[in-house]
Amino acid sequence: MMNRSLAVLALMFAGVGVSKAQGFELENGKAEHTFYPDATAPVDCTIHFKNLKKSAIVFAYEKVSVDYPTAWDVSFCDNRNCYATFVNNDTMAKVVPNAEASLKITVFPNGKADTAVVKYALWDYDNPTDRDTLTWNIYIRWGANTKSWMVDMMSAYPNPVADVLHVVGVDACKGQLIDAKGSVVKDVVLEAGKLDVSALSSGVYTLMLQTPTGVARVGFVRK
Repeated sequence: MMNRSLAVLALMFAGVGVSKAQGFELENGKAEHTFYPDATAPVDCTIHFKNLKKSAIVFAYEKVSVDYPTAWDVSFCDNRNCYATFVNNDTMAKVVPNAEASLKITVFPNGKADTAVVKYALWDYDNPTDRDTLTWNIYIRWGANTKSWMVDMMSAYPNPVADVLHVVGVDACKGQLIDAKGSVVKDVVLEAGKLDVSALSSGVYTLMLQTPTGVARVGFVRK
């Protein structure tokens, strides 16, 4: 028994077999999120997480890597502080059981099309082995002076829609659904220009489609 216990401890400290944190839950069960902010306005790119323990958690975080355009301005916030840059590390205010907290990157693109990948390690301060690495993929594919990524905005009906959205001029293609906050809701596939949106919550959405001529955008309202 002693040898087996030592082996399990060795695997834990090596990070083998520990696929995700146990004391907290990540938004949608994902550590990696993709955002599509607009180039002309500030947008919050937020990743949420929830305390699953029966006691309060103090979350700690540390910068892993930042690949971020110098042309963009940024603020970085936890549930206690906001910074005008990507802070190296810090701890957050206590999060009570079943409550949510978040780390937020607010992007000011200044009209510049570009991409960014930001990674932060997140863990329970009292249990450093209980951790995940959060990843923000931020894509601004068209800017004030960049039109090559976009084709004309396509139309769809009915709009508002309750069940099936029909996109005009599209047959079969892949795309992504983006909510009003710029977060990707899910990857989708259109068949015969139709998309079932009945499972979506009410709100405003953007459908980004990869067509043979480029990236097309379709805006619609789910009733």
